[in-house]
Amino acid sequence: MDRMRIAGKPQYVARGFFLALTLFASSVLPGSAEADQVIAVVGPITGPQSENGLDYTGGVELAVDDINAKGGLLGQKLTYVTVDDACDPDQAEAAAQQIVSDPPAVVIGHYCSSCSIRAAPLYAKAHILEISPTSTSPTLTEMGISSVFRMLGRDDDQGRTVARRLAAWPDGRVAVLDDGSLYGRELADMVRSELASHGVRPVVDESFSPGAQSYERVIRRLADTKTAAVFIGAYDLDIAVIAREMAAAKLSIAILASDVLIAPSFWEAAGHAGEAAIFTYSPNPLDLPAGKAFVERAHRRGMELGGQSVLSYASVQVWAEAVRQANSFDTAKVAAALHSGEFTTIIGKVRFDAKGDVAGPPSEWLWYRWRAGKIERAPPAH
Repeated sequence: MDRMRIAGKPQYVARGFFLALTLFASSVLPGSAEADQVIAVVGPITGPQSENGLDYTGGVELAVDDINAKGGLLGQKLTYVTVDDACDPDQAEAAAQQIVSDPPAVVIGHYCSSCSIRAAPLYAKAHILEISPTSTSPTLTEMGISSVFRMLGRDDDQGRTVARRLAAWPDGRVAVLDDGSLYGRELADMVRSELASHGVRPVVDESFSPGAQSYERVIRRLADTKTAAVFIGAYDLDIAVIAREMAAAKLSIAILASDVLIAPSFWEAAGHAGEAAIFTYSPNPLDLPAGKAFVERAHRRGMELGGQSVLSYASVQVWAEAVRQANSFDTAKVAAALHSGEFTTIIGKVRFDAKGDVAGPPSEWLWYRWRAGKIERAPPAH
């Protein structure tokens, strides 16, 4: 599956075994694949977040190819199927029901927290291991499911990181917005709670409906209150619209956002207006030599991949190493190995706590920004 950019949009050309299963499509389920072990990759292959879902699908493809090139896993070859949830919880539930009817060896996904949370109990009931490269909601690993893991830090820690920076803003005129989604609202609520503990009351504190062509009312509120900095709990494309409209209105307002801005789609949508934004992310896998080499190797294959593909590649790596340590594909044995072991991956050493949260450096939240189409570390707080 080679990824190419056509008119600024990611397109895929099928290569080998590639499926995109949608809610209404006639589907081929994992067990029908002509391979010994199947990985199900679940994320938004369609919809506003499709570029991000396709990005981490590319990481899984390369991981599968690399494992197969070395003889496979426990003597068996791997393949994968890609299942579309469109970043919609209802479609995620339908996708999970398709998957559990013929279980794969592991699920890599979902991309959106609301989808992971909806699907996780279904996978658990079917004894399927789930590793999400990107879902950050604390709820996912607070459900008490021993076979759920994540490769990125938690939103409660991320919210505290954001709030500390906002609370120290020089003139104190800060705002908090969210898009009403589980992800955006939950993260923004954590920022609000932490700001309150610092004695900071936002000058603007409200929700908006996602997917709009314009956020004129929000922009006007920020201007009227002379807001200096705003945290926006939302997905990347809506933040890009707000950034463009603030630039057009000549407002000098700093945007603080979350890990969603790691996606190249943010810069593509916001352009230079995106330079008003800083965002939190784990130690950027594209800053690591192995991460850079991975993206360059993908580029040589015609695949333009980003940081999320590195996390999905690492997700397959930790699962494969746990399978080797357990000497089994059995979910309970592999989960026990994941909870107890330490794994060498493309993002460095990885381990998990008892809840399935990634521990150590990959769980930390650092500050980044876009500059001239490239991601760099953001300067320290004022």
